[in-house]
Amino acid sequence: MNLQMIEYAVFDTEEIKRYAKSMESIFRYNQDIEKTAYLNWRSNRFTDQRRQLVVMGDAFFSSAYNLLQQCINDNGDKKADSWIFPIMFNIVHGIEIYLKAINVILNIVLNEQNQAIQGGHNIKQLCQTSKNLILKYKNLNKNETTDQMWTAIKVIENFIENIYIKTDDMTFARYPMDKNKNGHFYIQALENSVIDMEMLEKQMVIVYKTLEFIYEKPELEQELNLESI
Repeated sequence: MNLQMIEYAVFDTEEIKRYAKSMESIFRYNQDIEKTAYLNWRSNRFTDQRRQLVVMGDAFFSSAYNLLQQCINDNGDKKADSWIFPIMFNIVHGIEIYLKAINVILNIVLNEQNQAIQGGHNIKQLCQTSKNLILKYKNLNKNETTDQMWTAIKVIENFIENIYIKTDDMTFARYPMDKNKNGHFYIQALENSVIDMEMLEKQMVIVYKTLEFIYEKPELEQELNLESI
């Protein structure tokens, strides 16, 4: 699919005047149900907050994967040079959301006091918290699964570390400059600053699957504990 440019000419300029006076809310049904997006279809107020995080994490990874696939399959229009920013933002944010969900469920099964959603946007710190909790969980449950969880979190740590080698500012995919108005690493670079999209695709899938695996084991344990009450 070729990149479609946003063409102002295709819009009725009279609508600009109308919208300046009043604009309809986008939060409504479309006449075609297939053109209506449901914000609370996959999660709602009856869903555990940690599960809500996972649902949204899936959404960020899924959108990143599909954008990446389109770039790999056909980049003749060089869409990758612009789409790489939302792709990387979605991957980084997907990791953040998943790590927060993992930390919540591990705190619950370990009967820790901090069972609320915690942490800012520092995915390196969130990952370290996950490592600490997984190690504690592993020491209490020495089996093949907890060994695999420990291996999995190190995969996540390595992916994050590779980003941090370039920058410790995760706004690099959101803005061209940091909070001090200095250009991010790719702006400052004299040589080309690039990403191997095929390598990114491979690693992104592994990162997503390992995050999913780490979350599901303690989540299942929690469900079994509730059933036994």
